[in-house]
Amino acid sequence: MRGEQEQGLLTATAQADGWAFGAAAALSPPVASHTQNPQNPQNPPKSHRMPADSLDIPCFVPSRLDGRALEVLITVSSAPSAAARGRAVVYVHPYPPLGGQFRNNVVHELRSRLDRCAAVSVALNLRGAGSSEGKTSWTGLAEHEDLCSVLDMLRSRSLQLHSRHHSPADRRLLLLRMQARGHLPQDADVDRLDSVPLPSVSHTLLCGYSYGSVIAASVCAADYASLGVDYAYISFPYSVLWVLVMHKRSWYLGRIAATVADAAVAFAGRQALHPDATAAATHIPRTIFISGTSDTFTSLSAYNKWWEQIQARSILALQAVQPPVAPDAAIHAAEKALTLVRVQNADHAWLRRECEISDAIEAWWWQ
Repeated sequence: MRGEQEQGLLTATAQADGWAFGAAAALSPPVASHTQNPQNPQNPPKSHRMPADSLDIPCFVPSRLDGRALEVLITVSSAPSAAARGRAVVYVHPYPPLGGQFRNNVVHELRSRLDRCAAVSVALNLRGAGSSEGKTSWTGLAEHEDLCSVLDMLRSRSLQLHSRHHSPADRRLLLLRMQARGHLPQDADVDRLDSVPLPSVSHTLLCGYSYGSVIAASVCAADYASLGVDYAYISFPYSVLWVLVMHKRSWYLGRIAATVADAAVAFAGRQALHPDATAAATHIPRTIFISGTSDTFTSLSAYNKWWEQIQARSILALQAVQPPVAPDAAIHAAEKALTLVRVQNADHAWLRRECEISDAIEAWWWQ
């Protein structure tokens, strides 16, 4: 059982963010100076931001860990633009014991903006959140399995509905709806389908907010190479991570640092072999941290010190490469692997500042 000190911290966390931890729970960090204005005339809306006809699929899917029902909201675009085709976004919410779920102010804003830029998106309620079954684990490892259940679904292009919550008739009705909206060929025989087809995905953004960013960090991009995974960490709960995942703290932080370092080395190698190439067949995972400078739980100095450690590990990895990487090439590769965004005066809850998160992700992921 957690001690009084931990319980006090959790209580303070809930009080600090007010309603944002009820119907909209969370935790938050900061990084390199970068503040965006959604009204900036120098940043006009891009064509692929225009809303497309889409189908929302609220349903339950089984966790691969223990078969518990997980509540998800899947959005499939009927006619994705060229920029959105093959792209998927997966949203992971804040801490469930403090009310975290995908019905959250930040997740809602992200879905309203990023769903228009992807062929398919999935908002997941981890175990113990919303209407999902189960309870929050002490280490986040069970939640890792929940998230991987969704990624397995995207990789197989097959939505498996939970049998306790959805009957074969429910599945058939959903398939008919998809067929009527143009998501399935008109000549497809829905009675022969035992699952719900999903769009092909080759580029996936794991978008985690607060505790959700911790769970997103648990996924190894190499395990889902065909999905082309990138990471967006919003308000990563660095200073209170020990409360959320107990003794696994170093494992999560180590995975983030290793992912960034390996990506920097890969980018340097690509630049050396293909200096004029704008794209390559092999996906290299990129990472972005987005945080407010007035975060409630982690000081700016603590974040800066942590990010410097991540960057230092990347530089050390680049220095070990043979043949040696030129200093300017090493800096470019490290910057390509890790992007740090600090939003001035934003706190952990992001109330009335949510659009600045979407601005930063759109400018980064679709560049």
